[in-house]
Amino acid sequence: MTFLQALLIAITYYLANSPWPFGGLGNYATLYRPMVSGLVVGCIMGNPVLGTQIGATINLIYIGFISAGGSMPADMSLAGTLGTALAISANIDTDAALALAVPLGLLGSLVWVAHLTLCSFLVRIADRYAEEGKTDQTWKVAVLYPQLILFALTAIPCFFAAYYGSGIVASVLNSLSGTFMTILSTIGGMLPAVGIGMMLMSIFKGKAKIYFFLGFFIAAYFGLGTLPVSLIFLCVALLVTDFKPEDLNVSKAEDTNNTSAKRLSKATLNKAWWRWMYYFQACYNYERMQGIGFLHSMSPVIAELYQDKPDEKIKAMKRHTEFFNTENATGSAVIGLVAAMEEQRANGADLDDESFTNIKAGLMGPLAGVGDTLWQTVMIPMMILMFIGMAKEGNVIAPILYCVLFYVVYNAFGYWLLKLGYNKGSEAILNLMESGVINKVITAAGILGCAVLGGLVSKYVSLSTTITLQESADATMSLQKDFFDAICPGLLPLLLTLGCYKMLMKGMKSYTVMLIIIAIAVVGVLVHIF
Repeated sequence: MTFLQALLIAITYYLANSPWPFGGLGNYATLYRPMVSGLVVGCIMGNPVLGTQIGATINLIYIGFISAGGSMPADMSLAGTLGTALAISANIDTDAALALAVPLGLLGSLVWVAHLTLCSFLVRIADRYAEEGKTDQTWKVAVLYPQLILFALTAIPCFFAAYYGSGIVASVLNSLSGTFMTILSTIGGMLPAVGIGMMLMSIFKGKAKIYFFLGFFIAAYFGLGTLPVSLIFLCVALLVTDFKPEDLNVSKAEDTNNTSAKRLSKATLNKAWWRWMYYFQACYNYERMQGIGFLHSMSPVIAELYQDKPDEKIKAMKRHTEFFNTENATGSAVIGLVAAMEEQRANGADLDDESFTNIKAGLMGPLAGVGDTLWQTVMIPMMILMFIGMAKEGNVIAPILYCVLFYVVYNAFGYWLLKLGYNKGSEAILNLMESGVINKVITAAGILGCAVLGGLVSKYVSLSTTITLQESADATMSLQKDFFDAICPGLLPLLLTLGCYKMLMKGMKSYTVMLIIIAIAVVGVLVHIF
């Protein structure tokens, strides 16, 4: 690997964890995902097709990955960027690359903890800016300083690991026997069952269970890819849930701003929203969580409304440095609502600091619960499932289509909620949460997700036995071909996935299940079962 390639890979890893180029959660849903970062690394390494294939394979283990409430169980961006780079440079197959990438994901989670810890020290600077009413300085503590810290924690170590580690990995793998590579490939073929099992924990419920098996059998017997399975069961899901366009007309609340003189420009409101969408978590820390990001978002609103009232500007900044934590897109509703409240206060409404605190504290929890469920558990995995099959087969357009689809849908949803919060207020937000439309989306996604996961098991979980039985002096029977495949193609992968799901449902940690799978693979290859 060249110096330039290692540098570009290190920058890719940094960007996957930064607000750029797609925004805080935009990056988390796109460049952070191995399916997408694999394509980028493949382009850097001169083989975008192989990079896409390896990245999609690594992404399978993280299909059910959820980060909520400040937790980060693994760093899939390090697994995707560095894992893909090392796999390409070492010239190993895609299944073996998955076995190589998993430990990197666990190691990378330390970066998340370190960043949240170090950003906690920046809170004092934000408090000082608030005391001085410096709305024009909040970008330093919300964006500049945290990104310098993040760059040091991500890009620098990743560069050295890529530049020096690629040769070491290649030398070690080349010196090992063919049995070791067989073990790695077997592990890589089995590990996606853990990721699919994690995803099933969220959606394998009620009547949706049957669609998992329907998706599996359709893919197994008819050889359909994940995209055709997705389209078929998307239609089925819409029919089953009776979803209608008018379900989105949930706001019955009257405009809360009709009685107030409008002083906040559309450009300022949009600027506040873009800051929220991009930098809400740039200074994420253990003390205030997204509080500094919220202050940075509200700074243009405060600056415009209280430009001739320095004392009111200071008070507004202080009340928005408080603890805040919610999901990005659904949190847009709070940005709009609080902006409207600041506007009303600037026009003389009797709104004290406690009113702002109460509305933010009252909405952030429910919105986080709805938002994390809707996007991390449902929408992001569903969109990935639609394209991961194409990506694993080397279609470089698949990650791009996924990114475009996510970015358009996610930002449209967030902007709609911004306007809902600003124009209609908290009543409309609560009406939306209680309308049942969210439950329809989740139910439909459960049906679609179970079906596509079943298809993934058939195509991308790999497990077969080499055992043969002597039937007579002249004839042998292959246990795999003549028994398991005769019953159902892909039966062993199906049983493996269900076994992983059962272990996870009993409370086992995902990495414990992975270790069990690795142990089974090692023993199975050594005793010539697999």
